[in-house]
Amino acid sequence: MWLTVVTVGWVVVPVGSAVAATAESDLVWILEDEVVPEDLYAVGNQVRVSGRVEGDLVVVATEELALEGVVTGSVTVFASRVVIAGAVEGSVRGAAGEVVISGRVGGDVVVGALTLRTAGEVGRDILAAAWSGTTGGKVGRDLRGLFRNLGLGGEIGGDAEIRTRNLAGEPDLAILGDLDFRADRFSEELEDRVAGSVINRRALPPNVRLRAIGLMVYLSVSFFMLAAGLVIIRVAASRVSDAAARTTNLPLRSLGKGLMLFLSPPLALGLLGVAIVWVPVSIWAPLVVGAVPLLIIVAGVWLLAFLLSHLPVAVAAGRAFGRLFGRRWDVSTAYLVGAVTYLLALRIPLVGLPLVLVATLLGAGGWLGRRKPAGAEQLQPGPLTG
Repeated sequence: MWLTVVTVGWVVVPVGSAVAATAESDLVWILEDEVVPEDLYAVGNQVRVSGRVEGDLVVVATEELALEGVVTGSVTVFASRVVIAGAVEGSVRGAAGEVVISGRVGGDVVVGALTLRTAGEVGRDILAAAWSGTTGGKVGRDLRGLFRNLGLGGEIGGDAEIRTRNLAGEPDLAILGDLDFRADRFSEELEDRVAGSVINRRALPPNVRLRAIGLMVYLSVSFFMLAAGLVIIRVAASRVSDAAARTTNLPLRSLGKGLMLFLSPPLALGLLGVAIVWVPVSIWAPLVVGAVPLLIIVAGVWLLAFLLSHLPVAVAAGRAFGRLFGRRWDVSTAYLVGAVTYLLALRIPLVGLPLVLVATLLGAGGWLGRRKPAGAEQLQPGPLTG
């Protein structure tokens, strides 16, 4: 059996049947009278399903997934916009800029989005995180979500657990279970539309016990950081010493390198986004797949540099303290003195966050440099003697 896929320019592309069908194009369109007898994996700018998919649907779309037909399995999607106007017998899971559900979903809806709007029927639960949301229609079981602003409406067959800044109750709201919410501003008439109990969990300042737990966590993390730093110095003392020397002798250069390292991931993601939008899928998709091992290595180096960024800064600070007292401490002692001072400074209000930022960039940049050759100090010329 053959599957017909309509692309931009109304070009017809045949895809042979297999364990799962795969389609890549600017526009992937399953027509109304077409049936995909298996799972479908689709990648394109726009994916439109007007026919029937007898299995799961997995979509990556830079612009939109428009589902007007029927999917007998579940839908997994990553797209700028998702519109479910048809029927999904399984669950819907994914992330998008905007998610609109006006059709029917037989299972759960688990999504992250900037905007979420539901006006159809969801057979089981909704679990969502969104900046703004509007619910309507019918939810068979529970609604749980984290929102900035939420307009709560429709029928909810189970409980509703909401965390939001602004909560408004729509006129058609009916909650058959309990309502557990936390909101800065909310509609007072919510209680009249809840069959069960209403629990308003107002934000409370942390008590003494919670503050003590936070202090214990801080001390535990600090102890672990000190121990890990000493182990690294034990293994690579010369490299740590060279990095500390660069942060002291070349602070602006180290700060610049650290800033470039910090900005490299967003710049890379921006270039990748430009490539996805302007370059055909057939070109960038193989390149991305082939570059995955390299990306993993680069990400590991990036993360390691920032996790170890405090080491050269702490050693440099310890050496500076040592010079004030006329002491020449070894790398381990200088690290302990500098690290303890660094940790104490972090507790100072309005100082801790800027200090962490500058020290992280400076220390990460200090690691980026050529290692000083062994015995370099012995090669320095001494004073001439007669």
